[in-house]
Amino acid sequence: MSHSLQHALEALYGLERRRDKLGLDGTRALLAALDHPERRFHSIHVAGTNGKGSTCALIERVLREAGIRTGLFTSPHLVDFRERIRVAGRWADEAALAERLPWIEAQPAGQDRTFFEVATALGFDAFARAGVTWAVVEVGLGGRLDTTNVLEPEACVITSIGLDHTEILGDTIAAIAAEKGGIIKPGVPVVLAPDLVPAARETLETIARERDAPVVDARALLEDPRGAAALDETPDRAATGEAPGRPPRGFRPAHVATALAALDLASRRGVAISPTAFANGLARARWPGRFERSPREPRLWWDGAHNADGVRALVETWRARGLPAPGAVVLALSRDKDAPAMLRALAPLAGDATLVATRSRNERALEPERLAAAAAAYRTRVVPDVAAACRAALDDAGPERLVLLLGSLFAVGEAMEAFGGAPGEWL
Repeated sequence: MSHSLQHALEALYGLERRRDKLGLDGTRALLAALDHPERRFHSIHVAGTNGKGSTCALIERVLREAGIRTGLFTSPHLVDFRERIRVAGRWADEAALAERLPWIEAQPAGQDRTFFEVATALGFDAFARAGVTWAVVEVGLGGRLDTTNVLEPEACVITSIGLDHTEILGDTIAAIAAEKGGIIKPGVPVVLAPDLVPAARETLETIARERDAPVVDARALLEDPRGAAALDETPDRAATGEAPGRPPRGFRPAHVATALAALDLASRRGVAISPTAFANGLARARWPGRFERSPREPRLWWDGAHNADGVRALVETWRARGLPAPGAVVLALSRDKDAPAMLRALAPLAGDATLVATRSRNERALEPERLAAAAAAYRTRVVPDVAAACRAALDDAGPERLVLLLGSLFAVGEAMEAFGGAPGEWL
């Protein structure tokens, strides 16, 4: 991406999580100035604490295989802003962004807008201009007051819910579920993921009843044969000493079941999805930065698990794949994360590993010295940047053992810059 466009986007960073900036009025005004692009495509709206990006990727890929011109709006990006906005699998066109961004900012409704409001407007505008038929849209933060909640979707999806962003969303599962359940619309079907904890499920079902929104329970689809390709738990060939193969995609059974339930709703809305499209879409879907091996350094794995529930899911997936315990772990967190809870969740997998505390370049990153202080149960060392931390961990682990980087998608993106694996123009 050009320096001028990067600079213009960076000038907007840092405001999207301010409590006094949450709300929909600014976004609605901005989209009205753009002649309401959000009304020119069908959408599936996905909220949740963990798994929403993976679920979005699965839904979009199957729709694309079915011949639908798709849009995919996700956050955050790993390396390049354009990853957030994809049409038919390709990231946003730089020339179009460079043209539309100053135009949006010049509008009266574009004044004093946050980064995420502008990013959402850019995404919906790009979808409408490109003739997208169906868009899969990931909520940025929460749901009720999230910028993306201006949509009138064909279906809503709620993935797993845990304690995260508690300073904004509330400090109980029920409170967070209520915020994320704010995307549920009157009369619009809502898919509930199989791995929702009871308190979250109860809250969401109550909201759905109040809004006369049909509930689709994805637990019934956990054994759906259409998901077989994505549910293969065979250990990665390269990890077991066989011929190098494609790294595991990191899609958990709950992600696949939730995606299949949403796709069934799309089918009921007239989208023709053949068995071949289902099979090919699930087999070809990828979601970079989640349970992946570095293409340049085969001993280095990374995952964007950024809360305790995400770490527990990572541990479960790592073991299911038959991978040996890592010899070293690189950990980078944002300041608002519960480091002790994440470290406890990691202990069953990596309790004897060296922990290398580091930080990403993001302004919200936790200082590695504070992270190391929270990791008293581990052998720790502090390395000030992600790339150097990964190299130190590889040295510490020795030539035969694996290294795991986790805790921050920003850190995963920086590791990709150093060790390959960036999402790239096509998904």
